Amino acid sequence: MFPTALTSDQVATLAGVPVETTTPLLSVDVAHPAHAVSPILPGLMFEDINHSGEGGIYAELVQNRSMMADDTAPVHWSAVGGTTLALDTATPLNDVLKRSLKVVLPSGTGAGNRAGVANDGFWGIPVRPRTTYTARLFAKASRRIGPLTVTVESADGTTVYASAHLPRIGTAFPDRPFELTLRTGAGAPVTGDARLTVTTADPAAAGETLWLQHVSLFPPTYNHRPNGLRVDLMEKLVALKPKFLRFPGGNFLEGNTIATRFNWKNTIGPVWERPGHMDDAWGYWSTDGLGLLEYLEWVEDLRAQPVLAVFAGYALRGEHVTGDALKPYIQDALDEIEYVTGPVTSPWGARRAADGHPKPFPLEFVEIGNEDWFDSSGSYDERFAAFHDAIKAKYPHLKLIASTTVTSRTPDLIDEHYYLAPSAAQAATHKYDNRDRGSTKVFVGEWAAQEGRPTPDLNAALGDAAWLAGLIRNSDQVLMECYAPLFSHVKNNVWATNLIAYDNLNSYVSPSYWAQQMLTSRLGDTVLPATARALPGLATVATRAGNRLYVAVVNSGTQKVEVPVELKGLVKGVRKNATATVLTGPSRTATNTLTDPAALVPRTSTVTGAAAAFTSTLPPLSVTVLELVLT
Repeated sequence: MFPTALTSDQVATLAGVPVETTTPLLSVDVAHPAHAVSPILPGLMFEDINHSGEGGIYAELVQNRSMMADDTAPVHWSAVGGTTLALDTATPLNDVLKRSLKVVLPSGTGAGNRAGVANDGFWGIPVRPRTTYTARLFAKASRRIGPLTVTVESADGTTVYASAHLPRIGTAFPDRPFELTLRTGAGAPVTGDARLTVTTADPAAAGETLWLQHVSLFPPTYNHRPNGLRVDLMEKLVALKPKFLRFPGGNFLEGNTIATRFNWKNTIGPVWERPGHMDDAWGYWSTDGLGLLEYLEWVEDLRAQPVLAVFAGYALRGEHVTGDALKPYIQDALDEIEYVTGPVTSPWGARRAADGHPKPFPLEFVEIGNEDWFDSSGSYDERFAAFHDAIKAKYPHLKLIASTTVTSRTPDLIDEHYYLAPSAAQAATHKYDNRDRGSTKVFVGEWAAQEGRPTPDLNAALGDAAWLAGLIRNSDQVLMECYAPLFSHVKNNVWATNLIAYDNLNSYVSPSYWAQQMLTSRLGDTVLPATARALPGLATVATRAGNRLYVAVVNSGTQKVEVPVELKGLVKGVRKNATATVLTGPSRTATNTLTDPAALVPRTSTVTGAAAAFTSTLPPLSVTVLELVLT
């Protein structure tokens, strides 16, 4: 229509509006803060999806260590040296691990002819030089035999990377597992396709039978916890400095049926006394080695606080309970809270102490259920009220979170979940701007822009950053937020877009991880009014802490933008040198991968010319956080 681009004056003339309304400007009011930034805003949400627990952050390397993952076959176990394998329900370890792996040793077993079993781990056992592994197992045989040799070796069995020997086993399972230490040497390779074997070359074992249960292998763990978490993944979470961890889900909390819910009482105590359950929401077996105490210790290691989700009588396929039938589940929730917070003189506090943690854990937030808007029966109002009244009666200080809208009681927060296309996330940056400030406060307990697999691409990161800017800007209403899902194993990417991905050796973070880290680590304690005029496609938020001013701007467009910035209400001035941290990339689909984990990372530089009025240049497809120092 026009041969050249119109100036702002020409646009104003055509539109019949004052010219200043079409002049680009980002105005930040330094003198009149809007409200405090919620001190508990950024957090993490975890559920075991995409092998994020089993085979993920839970550091156990043996898959199907309890022999309970399949009722008919010892999946992930294979024969070594001509043995015959079977599940044996006549030889249980205890009342919950009701079968063992029966290994019939061939008649040729002896010197030079080892026989036993191998486990392939979670897509292989990872090996690194100079690494110490801890193996634990229950073993017995039809007669006294020995030694048993436990090895980490190449997939074809030709190269041993680490080994240890159990001198002798008897004809009964011991009360506690045997424990062995294996160490790789300086010359060991870095490989992800090793296997674990348990074998014997004792001639006396020829033709005999060996039974195994709870065969476990742990690498070094974060903070050296015996039943602990994978180091590289924990380090990435700690770097985010989250204020809370919401657990255990998510659909993992509910299960497809009530029988397959996260039953917390089955997840405490010695790991070999936990029955495990089918994580049928996501399609694989959970040993529940990552149980309630491990979640709480995880929170402790993060220096965060727990957001405890309790099962509320509804399962994913619609099974639900109300009335008197709900009472046992309410009692389970009360017992769970006592396990978390109770003194050692209380029944469940004493159980926590017996499990190795006498000191009570802090607890402020309890969420009742998960995504109960899926309950088409409409029973959540009744169920929430029953849980609310019972919990408040015993623990009046606790803040209760509703998983959907309720009218029967007033929750302290309501949990809202948003999975959006990147463009929708960018547009939704203003979602909470006009929310009724007298309404129930919000916990955005799951959110993410959905693009990229197994992790978000840059376009999704721009949507995530714009959305998060809106949550920060409205953190007088949105008190807490956490992205989801957190993790995906690259070999089990059921949910496409996740914050962090890994195989059994390495891990990497996504552009969305960096965008969130930028906005939440460069964050003041007070939100400042900030208005963007005639700057389409930009999302902004400004905060202040003392004399530090943080201005975050998301440019979702493909052109660089010159942004005039005005700092209103300065008492004195601003230092001319400022810091700019920028995340950008060559295209919307640019991303990080296992093979190129640092393709997109933030870059920090010093910029000059900061003043009461200055111009900032925003690269295309970028998240920028400016840090200015007021004088």
